[in-house]
Amino acid sequence: MPCEQADIAIIGGGPAGAAAALTLRRHAPGLSVVLFDAGRHALEKPGEILPAVAQGLLRQLGVWTEFLSSDFVESRAVIAAWASETPDERASIFSAQGPGWQLDRARFDRLMVQAASDSGVEVRLGTAVLSATRSDQGWRLGLADGEIVANTVIWATGRSWKLARSFGAKLRVHSHLAAYARFFDGVPGDCQMLIEARPEGWWYSADLPGQRRVVACMTDPDLGGDLRNPNYWYDALAATRIIAPLLPKGAYETAMLVKSAGTATIDPAAGNHWVAAGDSLFSADPLSSRGIVHALRTGILAAYAASDMMDGRGELARMRYAMIASQGFADYGPALAAHYATAARWDTAFWQRRRSHAAALASG
Repeated sequence: MPCEQADIAIIGGGPAGAAAALTLRRHAPGLSVVLFDAGRHALEKPGEILPAVAQGLLRQLGVWTEFLSSDFVESRAVIAAWASETPDERASIFSAQGPGWQLDRARFDRLMVQAASDSGVEVRLGTAVLSATRSDQGWRLGLADGEIVANTVIWATGRSWKLARSFGAKLRVHSHLAAYARFFDGVPGDCQMLIEARPEGWWYSADLPGQRRVVACMTDPDLGGDLRNPNYWYDALAATRIIAPLLPKGAYETAMLVKSAGTATIDPAAGNHWVAAGDSLFSADPLSSRGIVHALRTGILAAYAASDMMDGRGELARMRYAMIASQGFADYGPALAAHYATAARWDTAFWQRRRSHAAALASG
């Protein structure tokens, strides 16, 4: 049986992979593009906040109308008990960009992948890429039920770097962080996101479409192991001042997850007919609020780089993309350090580490 072939294969169907696919259909419609995603976007996912700046990116990708019709919750204010126990409120009405959104991530990802499919991209959900090997014909990708050869690959598998060695990339973990999150139904919405610093780490909560809410504690994995235990998690939640009161007695838990949320980068950002995007390229601390916007932007840029590689401008594409990725990380370090430095009222292990990690990022 002859091996399948494609001009560009995208590994990963999150925001970065979908943005790359949509961009390729607009920028280089003559190329054959196939997108693989190991899942089906049916489970709860972290990353529920989409800043207002994303509107321009969604318009650029041609999904703004579909996004508006999805009735995601507008994020009209951020309330933070961070530098002190007294909450500070920042309303979106005072922002020139307006309100952001609080998403159902699984639904948002399905929207993006469906738009890519509607544009002509071949989408294969539930299909994992198990291996990647360089050959004379391009990249030979091993699937559970066969192989496909692609001239160029966009690597956008999120916080999974199993293919790093195949691409000759090295992973550098700058700091460890984990999100211990639980999802609830039966919670009236208030269009607000809350953040609260606590001795064990920091908590956040946001209401989601359909009277649902996510509540999560962010801490280091070696410090938060007990948070897997529901009794311990709920006891820690009860000690919060502004988060716990949001859950009425009628709220009931529907799902829980523990996800890595630390800072990591890969080097190089692109190589011989491959380019990384989204969290595969640079995964950021959620406090930076860069997650989905970063994924959309790098997915768009990765599509242009992959197109240039197809046209024989691979070296120039790699250099440009590496410069952009390097600058993004350079800007990230000082900004994150400034965020953590303001929570100086705690002197526990978590906060000592955070200030140390953030200072190291800021100094390069």
